[in-house]
Amino acid sequence: MAAVTHILSLADGDAADQLFCTGGYSVWTPIMRACVRSAPLVLVQLMITKVKLDPRKRCLLAITCNGGYNVLHYAAGNHGDPAVLELLIRECPLALQTTDGFGRNPPQWTTVHNCPATIRSLLTDATNALFSRDYAALGARVHGSAFALRCLASPSYAARLAFRTSLLLCLKTVYPATPTEPLYLCLAHARLCKDVWSVILEFV
Repeated sequence: MAAVTHILSLADGDAADQLFCTGGYSVWTPIMRACVRSAPLVLVQLMITKVKLDPRKRCLLAITCNGGYNVLHYAAGNHGDPAVLELLIRECPLALQTTDGFGRNPPQWTTVHNCPATIRSLLTDATNALFSRDYAALGARVHGSAFALRCLASPSYAARLAFRTSLLLCLKTVYPATPTEPLYLCLAHARLCKDVWSVILEFV
């Protein structure tokens, strides 16, 4: 696939910049266009993986175009692969609550666009679980970690956890024999940029 080959050929920073690039009156990003055109899971996953390396830590899936539509809106209305919808929800569960200029969230788009029952059910179940804060049910519905979904759905909780985890990691660096609770390394790396790490390490 040409798009996958192109993205893989780019340096991480260049790939992130291109994936955040918007063009035209509607301010669409490449991943929005990909979801409208029912791009395969491998391409959507690659786009998300590349933007995680963005040094500015922007959130691609939270971007909305001029009409207030986000990536999940476009996927809900146009994509027929439940695996793509599950991926988008796992990466940005709060996108389920984003409303467009007409006050419609992604689950409501599935009705407007007469989507298959499997897609409507997925979006409705995920939204209900998120609204009730049942992260175990949400994780089961989208094949994700309940813990990670809780963090992504609660920005203040995630920030506190990342800060505490970073301090624990620094403590382990200076005093490696110090017993500490298990660390969620992946979450810490995803949440903290290198500048924060450097300041904390200098402080320690």
